[in-house]
Amino acid sequence: MKITAPRSRAAGFTLVEMLVATVVALFATLVITQTFALSESFRRSGTSGGDANFSGAVGTYLMDRDLAAAGYGINTATYYGCTVSLSDQSPPTGTAPRLATFTLAPVHIDFGATAQAPDAVWIVASGSSSAPGLISFASPMVSATDNYTVASAFGVNSGDLLVLAQAGVNNCTLVQATNTPTSASSNQNVIQHASGAAADRYNPAGGLGIAYPATAVIMDLGKSTSAIVNRYYIQNNTLMVDQQINGQLAQPVAANIVQLKAEYGEDNVGDGAVHVWTTNVPATSADWASILAVRVAMVAQSANPEKPTNLATNTCTTTTQPLSVTWEDNSTWSLDVSGSSNANGISWTCFRYKVFHVTTSLRNSIWTPL
Repeated sequence: MKITAPRSRAAGFTLVEMLVATVVALFATLVITQTFALSESFRRSGTSGGDANFSGAVGTYLMDRDLAAAGYGINTATYYGCTVSLSDQSPPTGTAPRLATFTLAPVHIDFGATAQAPDAVWIVASGSSSAPGLISFASPMVSATDNYTVASAFGVNSGDLLVLAQAGVNNCTLVQATNTPTSASSNQNVIQHASGAAADRYNPAGGLGIAYPATAVIMDLGKSTSAIVNRYYIQNNTLMVDQQINGQLAQPVAANIVQLKAEYGEDNVGDGAVHVWTTNVPATSADWASILAVRVAMVAQSANPEKPTNLATNTCTTTTQPLSVTWEDNSTWSLDVSGSSNANGISWTCFRYKVFHVTTSLRNSIWTPL
């Protein structure tokens, strides 16, 4: 009897085994995808928070640096509050001559019309390195185009920007010196302000219509490249600066800045210390002289929104409480950022925020001459 060995079964997977393996692989893929999505969400939140911290820190630092210099070279309170007329005959963009005005004060705040509307902060300071003082007229001007005969023109150099002011008069003028008075010249006390050359861009032909009397004074702001007449404001969720002197308008400073609020620190007692924080705009030179500090709060927004929890309304629970800042005197501000919705219609509640604040003493106002 012939005995044959049983034939071995062919190696391979059965259909059931393939189906089980496919299900297991799908579950593994789902877990990996969810883990990656969660990790990416944390990464995006961390990166966006870092961007907000960086933007807020840069914006606060640059504004505070200008605030520290505010009032330098113009710290004679008698002339605070006048409206300075500026005529830029050669804007760097090649556009038509530009007329502008600014308030002669170390810091001037343009308050927003609503709680949502950001404030704008103007800062004015001389860029001269020679500790400029007041320059007094020696004789009156006969016409608005006359040169300025002064008691002493020491420290004035060709190209310096000059502010002409009168006590009790609201109109002031910014011009540019076109000579360097020296003892070797016969007109060492005459400051010229010719017009027509590219280097004399702030001297319009015919002057600005004011013939200053002998009681007027001149303040030297130094070269146009160093003088500070800057306005900080928010546009399209970006902190911007207008450099009025150089004509460099609408320059971005820091991205994703959505709120800016400021207040004056007022000495309403007269002892050289701040006693009141106020949003009242000073009305007289004495009121301006009583402003010894300013405090500014700035809100930075994360660059990327979190995923909406309600897709129908594009709202989230990322930020649900109003933002606030507590100052050194324990007073608290509420900072409304509800008007900062993304251009794509994403609600402000889908972003993360960081609040920055700084209090700056206007030391040049504190050291103002009597």
